[in-house]
Amino acid sequence: MKNSKFMLYIGIDLAWSENNYSGVTLLDDNKIIYTGVVSNLNEVITFIKKYPDAILGVDAPLVVNNKTGNRSIEIEFLKDYSSKKLGVYPVNRNLMLKYSKVIVGEELVKNVPQKLGKELFEVYPHATIMNCFHGTVLPYKRKKGRNTEYIREQLKILQSYLQEVVEGDFYKDIDELKGIKLKHYEDMLDSIVCAYTLFYCQKNNYKTYENIFKVPL
Repeated sequence: MKNSKFMLYIGIDLAWSENNYSGVTLLDDNKIIYTGVVSNLNEVITFIKKYPDAILGVDAPLVVNNKTGNRSIEIEFLKDYSSKKLGVYPVNRNLMLKYSKVIVGEELVKNVPQKLGKELFEVYPHATIMNCFHGTVLPYKRKKGRNTEYIREQLKILQSYLQEVVEGDFYKDIDELKGIKLKHYEDMLDSIVCAYTLFYCQKNNYKTYENIFKVPL
């Protein structure tokens, strides 16, 4: 793949509601300049606008034209990954507007300088973790049958993977994190994965679904 003039990468683990917390990370190549959480969509947009030359990777649907069912992006992705037991949530307008008055990803696209398909892409942490690190799905998300201790152990694995490829101090003692602090750290790690996805794709092979969804290979 061609090298880009861009060296800054922003990763956003975007909440599906405009008033919920999102994880945000800024990388200079693979060096962390900042990582943390912000409390709403406006703060996400303000953060991004500080770095108009950054390439932006967002874990959220950025274009949702269908009222029901799945987007064609998810359908194409599942052709490649359902056999690997990696799924995606169904994405449609009716579903997403249950979480918020607006579709948060679409509002982000309207309000940041990066152009969709040029410097702005959807990314998917689970796919990056599978293809770049773990080989299979890393089950670090909350789900029936997974207690907090189990989630902590999976997050430790993810944290360890990222420490191998990203420079900077983002380590936390996961055993000490509880409740919302644990969730915020998970969001932060997801945003690091989002930014790392784009760093990786600048230097390695990847597949793009419908010109907006980048997955490392």
